[in-house]
This record gives sequence, structure tokens and C-alpha cells, in this order.
Amino acid sequence: MLLTASAQAAVNPPIVTTPKAKAYFLDTVLWLYNPTTKTYNIPVCWEKLSQSTAAERANVVTAIANTWQKYSLARFNGWGQCLPTSTGIRITVDNVNGPQAALGRQGNGKVGVMRLNFRLNTISALPFVGSSTTLFQRCRADNPGISLQTCINSSAIHEFGHILGLAHEQNRSDDPWITSPGLCRLNDPDPRIIPEGIFSTFGNTMFTDYDPYSMMNYCRSKYFGRIDLSPLDKMAIRVYYGQMPSYDSRTRILRIPRIVRYDGIVLTGSFNLLPDGRFQQAASLKTTTTPSMVSTTLSANGTLNIPELKHINIAGHVNQILRATLLKTATPGVYIKSWVRVQPTKFTPVNN
Repeated sequence: MLLTASAQAAVNPPIVTTPKAKAYFLDTVLWLYNPTTKTYNIPVCWEKLSQSTAAERANVVTAIANTWQKYSLARFNGWGQCLPTSTGIRITVDNVNGPQAALGRQGNGKVGVMRLNFRLNTISALPFVGSSTTLFQRCRADNPGISLQTCINSSAIHEFGHILGLAHEQNRSDDPWITSPGLCRLNDPDPRIIPEGIFSTFGNTMFTDYDPYSMMNYCRSKYFGRIDLSPLDKMAIRVYYGQMPSYDSRTRILRIPRIVRYDGIVLTGSFNLLPDGRFQQAASLKTTTTPSMVSTTLSANGTLNIPELKHINIAGHVNQILRATLLKTATPGVYIKSWVRVQPTKFTPVNN
């Protein structure tokens, strides 16, 4: 179906400049995709196995598998004793009063950067906890009757979110609590000094609405003890670690890693944006085994339906998530694009 210029404008809102980059993901330190394994492999090891039991370590492995790994192609592997030459995430287990981790690859191979507490009996250094409150007491204050292991898992899930590059949600410039007196106002210093150097705890890009339910948000209701990712957490992790469809405004190329055709055959392909706003297929679609957390479907009539598409702006940052449809035209390999923004729902362009 051909659209008039006005109708096409209605279904294709202009993709404009990015909201001011401040927080959420730090996209300069993300772990790299491995084309051989078709995953994002992140080595993990424990500094001293004597610091914890096998059961305690196994519980953390399971907690991460049921959250960040479940909703992405990120794969934490190894989980054995660290060697002097070990790279990746080196976990220290001690009675630290504030579990911590650097964002993304900032802590790659560094000792003392990733620290977990498996006892939670130390007085908390977190800003929203009273001076005489232990970490476990605070967790139980949020969630009466919760087990120690669940509190440990909650803390570990949060820190592994940092490992993937997720900053504290409450550090965002559009956090509504920042400007509301009497509400949760918990901003980190930037940068924060931790062992082995200075690391930023702030992100540099936002592509979803502010998320009061994020696993990375200290201001989340009953935050300490929660082990469930929010819907926007799951979307965020798909965007950077899910091999999802993407449109790069710098190259004007739409790449779709996984297209499920009406007959079940799985394909991959790329499309060039033409000056008239239509897309042209760059080459024949090829069969693929590449996984994706977002699968595009190709119907028998030639329509491509893309449930989620990340839009990369001219600065190289993801700044919007779109839902898109490519309608086949009479010209072979040429499609009319129709896309609407899914996130953020309140998009305010700001000149950086």
C-alpha cells in the first residue's frame, strides 16, 4: 500500500537529535560480541575459593543465569579460581559494607573492583541506611522474612548489571526525584574512587523512560532484596546484548540479524535508506544461525515486521527504540518504511 506524503509523515516521526546524554548505560565500555560463539562472552573468576562455599557461589551463578543471561546473549563463563593472569571479572568476597563493581570493561582483569558480601552483617555504607543498620537488616526492613541468600542474590544481580555497563538509574538527569523535595535523592559522585583506579559510575546514553522499577535504581520500592528485572531492564539488556535489529543514522543502513520467514527458514539481511525515505535491500537475504533476542518476521506477502529496532544517532549512541514495518513495493527489493517510537515515550530533543 502506497502512502501519501502526509500519511507517511504521520507514521514515520522524524528521527532527530538525541536527548542529552547523562546516565543509564555507559556504552563505551560494553563487552564485545564473539562471532564464533554468537554470544557476548564475559570471563568470571573468584579470587579465593576459601572466601565462600561452593553452594554460595552456585547460588550466585544461578541468580545471574535467571536474570541478565536469560534476557540477553551475554554469557558469564568460567566461575573458577582466579589465576594471576585472569582477565574479565575477578570477584572478591569479603565483608565490604557496600558491594561494588565497575561499569563494563572498566574493571576487566583488575583485582578488588568487583566485591560481594555473602554475610551482609556489616554496617551499611549505602546512603539510605541508618548508621547502625547492617546490610541484611536493611534488606529485611524492605522485605520482612526474606532469606539471607535472596538478599545476597539481589546484591549480586545489581552488581552484575554494572558489569554489563548499566549505571545507577537514580543518577539520570531526568530522575523526577532529583527535583522533588522529600523524596529519594541519591546521586553518586562522578567519578567514584574505588580500588585499582578511578571509574565512572555514570552512563552516557538514555534510550528508555526513567525507570523507577529498575534493578539498578536505589529508589525502587523494596529495592534491597528484589531479584526481578523490570520490563525496561529487559529491554535495555536486549538492546546492547541481544543482537537486535538496528538502524544506524551514520551509515543509513538497517541491519536485521534474524528474519523468520513464513515457511520457517531463518534469514539475515541489510537495507540501505534511499534519499526518498524508502529502504532498498542491499543484497539477497542469506540463511543464518545467528541468534537474536528480537526476531523479525517475513510474511508471505513480503512484509517485514520488526517488533523492536534500536536507532543509533549521528553521535553513535542508541537514542530510541522503534517498532517498524517494511512494506514491499512493486520495485524489487524496495520497501516503504513505517515506524513508530516505542521508547522513550517522552522524547525531548536536546542539542548536546
